[in-house]
Amino acid sequence: MQLPRDLWDDGESRQAARPDAGAAGISAEERRLAEASCLVRWVLPRPVGSPTCLLVITILLSLLLDPAFLLTQGHQDLPSVEPNSSLNVKFDPKKMQLTWDCKENTTSGHCVMTHKEKGQIKKQMKRCQCTFQDNSLHGGVTLTVEVYVNQRPISETLVYTNPGKEGTAAQNFSCLVYNADFMNCTWAKGHAAPDDVQYFLYIRNSTRKGERECPHYLTDAGTNVGCHLQDLSGLTSYNYFLVNGTSRETGIQFFDSILLLKEIERYSPPHNITVNCNESHCLVRWEKPRTRKNWSNREFQYQLDIWRRSNSGHSENQLIVVSGDSENRYNFPSPEPRGTQMVKIRTADARRAHWGDWSQPIQFGSWGRTVYSRQFQGSETN
Repeated sequence: MQLPRDLWDDGESRQAARPDAGAAGISAEERRLAEASCLVRWVLPRPVGSPTCLLVITILLSLLLDPAFLLTQGHQDLPSVEPNSSLNVKFDPKKMQLTWDCKENTTSGHCVMTHKEKGQIKKQMKRCQCTFQDNSLHGGVTLTVEVYVNQRPISETLVYTNPGKEGTAAQNFSCLVYNADFMNCTWAKGHAAPDDVQYFLYIRNSTRKGERECPHYLTDAGTNVGCHLQDLSGLTSYNYFLVNGTSRETGIQFFDSILLLKEIERYSPPHNITVNCNESHCLVRWEKPRTRKNWSNREFQYQLDIWRRSNSGHSENQLIVVSGDSENRYNFPSPEPRGTQMVKIRTADARRAHWGDWSQPIQFGSWGRTVYSRQFQGSETN
């Protein structure tokens, strides 16, 4: 508050009211009280003890000490931020990275990806950028950045859409790993795709360093509708699959997916299946199949199909599921004299009953206590 110069000429109040007189550590509140006292002496005639003077003093002090007034004064030194400040947000789908222009005095911030299937995915910013894990983007995502500049929030939203004509993307996409070393992926033309559409498959591992295009396409009437891979080296536990397309008539939307190889691997039948019988029981043993990665026994489960034909000519079969931690063996009653019997086995992941192919059946019967053994040489399709 700027006071008239002649106020400071009042000899009685010069030392009491002057803000810079007395102790050097005078507070802002004490300064305002002193200014109010000086203002009262300036605008009011003596004597100051009259009722009118006291009323004016009370009103002035209530205004000066009003919390809203003090709050406004306390925040007037914070620099303001333009409400329409643009962060110039950019999204790189290949890196799954969100970037924006850094501003001075940015103290903190975070990013949010709103995914149609997974909901909101939040990341804390690092050096004016956020990097997300791989996610499918063909359904579109909404990306929001919120940063604090000079303790004030600024936010900006970017909507990432799938370009191209609706319904032109590849559909019914799926992949299957088999015989440990091979993988087939298949898809179908989009229902709104033009006749000249051509699709291309790209695969990127989780490190985002190894990216490859399909080496051998499977075609239908000249259109790529599948891919065969004979080399899975370089692929990691989960991988990003992208099918995009081209056409001279219209823009083609893309389809993408994140696949865990363990979940799409169909296991081969077990190896070295043997049968050992005595007078009352038969013991079946086997070895776990070769898989893309060397999993422990407990990662598998097995299904045995035991077929029996009695001496009277009656036949029956029994399906038994055996866990992988049972030492890869199954003992069952089969007293002599026993008729012709056969057993075949197939494998699945311990958490998902996605059964692979059956082994070739092994036949055994009532030939004494001999060990009957056969090493698996192929498989039998359901």
